[in-house]
Amino acid sequence: MFKKGGGPKKILVETGDALLWQTLASVAIPGLVINRICAFTQRQLQRNASKIPLTPRKIITVSVGLISIPFIIHPIDAGVTIFMNNTYRKWI
Repeated sequence: MFKKGGGPKKILVETGDALLWQTLASVAIPGLVINRICAFTQRQLQRNASKIPLTPRKIITVSVGLISIPFIIHPIDAGVTIFMNNTYRKWI
């Protein structure tokens, strides 16, 4: 941004935008979504497959959480972009 002629204020605004977007799209929202997917999976396995021992149920739960990642990243990225366009980017 500095090489493109942006001053200190523009650099701070762009840095804040990138930091906020990355925090939401890469850390906070995916962490919450994966946590809820794993909690739901664990609850369903306890209710419907209680004969499966605990260790395999935990492995299945973690596997479902990891497998969900490719399916959740694009909707989360798009949602965060829309959110940023309608909030932070409008205000700045």
